[in-house]
Amino acid sequence: MSEQDETLQIFFSETDELLRLAEESLLALESTPESESDIEQLFRSVHTLKSGAAMVGFMGISDYSHLLENLLERLRTRKLAVTKNLITFLLDSIDFIRSMVDSVSQGEAEADPKVLDEQKGQIKRYLGIEGISSPEQEPEPPAKEAPGEAVEEFRFYKIDLKFEKHLFYSGQDPLLILSGLSEFGEFVQVVPDLSELPDFENFSMYDLYISWQIIIKTTASYKDLEDVFMFVKDDNDIHIEDVTKRYREGVDIELADKKLGEVLLEESRITEEVLTDALKKQKMLGEILVEDGKVDREDIEKAVASQAESRTVYRKTTIRVDVEKINVLVNLGEEMGIGLSKVQSLFEKHTDSAKMEITEELENILKVNQEFQERVAGVRMFPLEGTFRRFQRMARDLAIQQNKQIKVILTGIDTELDKEVIEHVTDPLKHLVRNCVDHGIETPEEREAKGKPPTGTIELKAYQRGGRIFVEIREDGKGIDLAGIRQRALEKGWVEPDQELSREALLDFIFRPGFSTASQVTELSGRGVGMDVVKTQLDQLGGTIDVRTEKDKGTTFILCLPLTSALMEVLHVMVQGTSYLVPVQAVVGTERFDEGLVKGIGAKERLYPFRGDYLPLVDITKIFNIDGTPSGDGNSTILIFVDTGRKAFGIPADELLESQQIIVKTLETNYRSVKGIIGATILGDGSVSLVLDLLGLEEIFFKNSFKGDVDHEGEEKGESG
Repeated sequence: MSEQDETLQIFFSETDELLRLAEESLLALESTPESESDIEQLFRSVHTLKSGAAMVGFMGISDYSHLLENLLERLRTRKLAVTKNLITFLLDSIDFIRSMVDSVSQGEAEADPKVLDEQKGQIKRYLGIEGISSPEQEPEPPAKEAPGEAVEEFRFYKIDLKFEKHLFYSGQDPLLILSGLSEFGEFVQVVPDLSELPDFENFSMYDLYISWQIIIKTTASYKDLEDVFMFVKDDNDIHIEDVTKRYREGVDIELADKKLGEVLLEESRITEEVLTDALKKQKMLGEILVEDGKVDREDIEKAVASQAESRTVYRKTTIRVDVEKINVLVNLGEEMGIGLSKVQSLFEKHTDSAKMEITEELENILKVNQEFQERVAGVRMFPLEGTFRRFQRMARDLAIQQNKQIKVILTGIDTELDKEVIEHVTDPLKHLVRNCVDHGIETPEEREAKGKPPTGTIELKAYQRGGRIFVEIREDGKGIDLAGIRQRALEKGWVEPDQELSREALLDFIFRPGFSTASQVTELSGRGVGMDVVKTQLDQLGGTIDVRTEKDKGTTFILCLPLTSALMEVLHVMVQGTSYLVPVQAVVGTERFDEGLVKGIGAKERLYPFRGDYLPLVDITKIFNIDGTPSGDGNSTILIFVDTGRKAFGIPADELLESQQIIVKTLETNYRSVKGIIGATILGDGSVSLVLDLLGLEEIFFKNSFKGDVDHEGEEKGESG
């Protein structure tokens, strides 16, 4: 298969998945029109499809998807309401894209040009630009992606517009020009310059006094933007500058090193004179202390000199590194480790006089490579302090909006987490903090009536246990109304009127899409979205969430997260001829298996004594439906006991091999998510081994086998979700 054929095959495969996701999102939006997660998934699917089509040269699909993306952008920004007619139109549009993809997959043209123009015209009518020709961008050859660098889709341009004073006399309207420009992308910043605006007596309604500086985020080319000003560029002062390098993740990174006065001056918030006057009024701290007689001037000068020397050294010993470059180093370290392990395995199969010496050198290199991987992975670790501080401010602002009094307590802010995990967990934490403020904490009057202090408390707590990071969001509010949850579930037809439900089952309903017990819709809640997003994102991350609640005492959400998404110490075991890896940080012990010590519960469940307690045995052959004799039925020789931080259990295995350090690769990239499996890795002999997700195994086993909680390390029974 040629490289081009392989690329097309990947495109068709990915496009099928993207179209399916887009269709699912649209159908979900029909029942929950306000679901931001479905709108975002729909937008991402079409955006990715557009880029992929352009990469392989299907410009008809790309251009049509680009127009559709503009329409979805209005949906994201709430400029367009979700209606049944719009859903129908978008579903038809997805079908049209699918038909074009089917055509090109069979070697035919994408679509009849007239039909394609008609379909584009329908989207333009929704956009309100019928009759205005959409900018046709000349396809540029796709840039080759360098290792560790993502292909940049959007560019940022700074446009300075200083029109002549008598622009109106030429029949031009600057607002119409800006409106035309806005069709090319998103205005990141619009700064009007009013410095030329005269007083009222000298003001003329026929003259233009305002100029603008605009930052636009767009996929259009420089030439496309120039064409917007085709009829005014000769007589007016118009400058377009590509400033893409200044922006990272949509944020101007140059602002980080600028002073407040410079920023305000550039944005025309203040004038040069105002800034100069303000600076004249400022005094250095040292001058104030000397004038007040608190310290001698000589001491101030020594401190300033020491500070300057420290900054010089700091600048020499610290650098800023893009996280993508770190990811490349992690991957290279993994490749080196796999290669060295293979070489080591080959040498072990041969005997000669130099074998021992070569083997020793290989072991030394493997140790160096392991330390290299640990060091690089450590660079990706960040404390949770910054994330917690952000939510502390958010809770405060939300409390003011709702006339509530809230105190936020932060615990374990030095706990470190992988940067990628932090990015994925930010949205779930935001939803949970909002939930605590809106649903949990009562108003001061309600709290005093219950005998509580008027100020409620929200605690954000982080700690590490059993190879996982736990984040707790605890509030002392009114608790979750279990009766209200049951009533809402009855109304939605999720349960039968006479159906008995456990506390755990009732709490699980709050994570279903569209669930809400709010009596009215507010800015924060009541639309039936939020908690389902939390559960979905945590599942994708390989984490879990528990809920503990008590009436008028409060609610606690407990998030269990992977420590790192890449580097992991594991124990290698064999079960029914299949290779598995168990995270070492969760392993609490191993024992030789003795069938005579097994205690049976019912027909299938079994317990085994371990350190004064009886722990359940989790048979992974049954969980993964592996054919053969079940583990522990006379053929297992070893038991691996693990503690997830919530429950402890034993895993029967046939053989216990060496422990090793690996880089985990997720299955979703090339396959799909599998419950109970974190990912996979390549071993030294070239074989692939699966990494067990102990929390996933716990959920599968205990939900299917044991309905109550196992009392473990003093944890409360029946409270976890």
